[in-house]
Amino acid sequence: HMTTQDGYRLVEELATVTHTDKVAGALGSYSRKRVLRTSIIQGFAQLGSDLLVDFDLMMTIPLLGPFFLTMTQLSMPWILRYLYTPDF
Repeated sequence: HMTTQDGYRLVEELATVTHTDKVAGALGSYSRKRVLRTSIIQGFAQLGSDLLVDFDLMMTIPLLGPFFLTMTQLSMPWILRYLYTPDF
């Protein structure tokens, strides 16, 4: 899925090029956007992994456990939309 998104974004960025001397700038712009997006995705993945590993322990903490559970349930639609929608 990420390969398709990368190709889509690369074509989208290169479509703005009107002269060959602008190719390097377009590639740099593409690279900055993709690094930011992949960093955010990796952060989500790490957070998800940590929550899964410590879920039982976290749920034993009064107020904090239910708070994290609620926040996870509320944020999941937006996180999934970000991960699976190329235009988000």
